[in-house]
Amino acid sequence: MYIFADYHMHSTYSDGRATIREMAEAARKKGLEGITIADHGPRNIGVGIKSAETLLEIKEEIKALDQELPDLKVYAGVEADIVDLEGGIDVPKSIYQELDMLLVGLHPHVWPKDLKTAWNYVAMNKLQYCFSSARQKVITTNTKTLVEALHKHDVDIVTHPGLGMPLDLAEVARACVATETAYEVNTGHGYQTLEEIKEVARLGVDFVVNSDAHFTTSVGKLEIGIELLEKAQVPVERIRNARPHKQVKTDLNYPF
Repeated sequence: MYIFADYHMHSTYSDGRATIREMAEAARKKGLEGITIADHGPRNIGVGIKSAETLLEIKEEIKALDQELPDLKVYAGVEADIVDLEGGIDVPKSIYQELDMLLVGLHPHVWPKDLKTAWNYVAMNKLQYCFSSARQKVITTNTKTLVEALHKHDVDIVTHPGLGMPLDLAEVARACVATETAYEVNTGHGYQTLEEIKEVARLGVDFVVNSDAHFTTSVGKLEIGIELLEKAQVPVERIRNARPHKQVKTDLNYPF
């Protein structure tokens, strides 16, 4: 199996440690054909972009870079945060429609839109570690908000499902199938198990293997994800950034 693109990485616009150009150069050295710069949305506390409008600046920088790197396609994206219990995100539609790719994930440190969300979503995800009785309620809330986000927005990829924010993964997988959203195998955190991948694969999801790179050394470091999917016997046709073998590049058009 050959993974030809890495669709989830961060730059110095959020909490990445390298510029977009440096991440792109690292991708070229890895032999990748495409990458997506998907910096954190503005309501991610301490690490988010300055504002949603910053994404348009990133897009312009990528556009200029594209002219210099004809052998690498750089996509402009965002890893948006869910900020209310109805699946609202911190990037307006008018902005994310201008981008190439919309990624959405649950993050524990976000500025919520209202007090109800602050308690039921932000605070409860912290309290679950102190009170085991709160865990099932947290799973229900997290799952509901993520599923609603997938149905409300045109999401391309759900990022690191279940990382630090427990979910009913089967329910999320069903929502991914219904909305044609790719389910991320995240090699940057390395927390996913073979059993989990097998479970969601049985429900018919399409996968994408991403590094979630914050450093140039992590770009294209996807071997763990490839191994998981191969052990789970997921066909290459259901992995959106994979081909059976490395081939001569013929088409760098947007894959989703």
